[in-house]
Amino acid sequence: MTTEDPQLVMLPGLWHWPPRWEEASQPTISDLALVPFFALLFPTLRFVLDKFVFERMGRKSIAGLSPEALLKLSDVEREENEKKLIKYKESAWKCVYYSTAELLALAVTYNEPWFTQTKMFYLGPGDQVWPYLNANLQRAGSVILAVHDASDVFLEVGKLTKYSGLDYVPEIAFGLFAVSWILLRLLYFPVVLVRSTTYEVLVVLDKDKYPNGPYLYYILNTLLICLLVLHVYWWILIWRMIKKQIQNSGKVSDDVRSDSDSDSDVDEDKDKKE
Repeated sequence: MTTEDPQLVMLPGLWHWPPRWEEASQPTISDLALVPFFALLFPTLRFVLDKFVFERMGRKSIAGLSPEALLKLSDVEREENEKKLIKYKESAWKCVYYSTAELLALAVTYNEPWFTQTKMFYLGPGDQVWPYLNANLQRAGSVILAVHDASDVFLEVGKLTKYSGLDYVPEIAFGLFAVSWILLRLLYFPVVLVRSTTYEVLVVLDKDKYPNGPYLYYILNTLLICLLVLHVYWWILIWRMIKKQIQNSGKVSDDVRSDSDSDSDVDEDKDKKE
């Protein structure tokens, strides 16, 4: 592709990034060797962190889990604190994962020209074999991941501080979570990213090179629009939490999207009564 290519002429002022085709990576069969490595890495890493880091952090952070405090508690209170510790370790793992994923996504995408100029998602080498790379959709996918992981970091920080009994920090974290959800998932995601995958791709991409393009186009955008619908649904649940928080004088309630322990506790109480 040269600077005289019709794809570039139709985008005046956009092609200021000189492409270096020899540096463009392509998939190889050896990449599959990473699959079993990561399949073993994540469970092992989580086990080690749970056993030697999160367990100790939780017992120091959550009131009533020290050996002296446990002796003063009833069996019911001790069981409740142990459940809270399990939740704490789960949120700690999610916080570490989402923070790492977000930093990695930003490290990969932030300095790329297509991070801010979405038309560049589809400009680049066109001789890759795999369909996903063939249309340069890995660029759009990288930015989509970066947009989605950010709000989850605030959510897990809010949960950790709530389980630890800290004042005000959970409310601040939940407020940042709600704001980031609106800005990134309800505004930036549809207005910038979905618009790019539905409209800009038709303007920029050389459709003659991709005979299977229509199939990829409709499958990808159907999935992204379904994801947007889920964002709206989840926002309704988040809004209910915000109203509860206001009614409880700013105290953060449980996360209605993921916490199911309260439901199981209700079922157990019903069984006992019966």
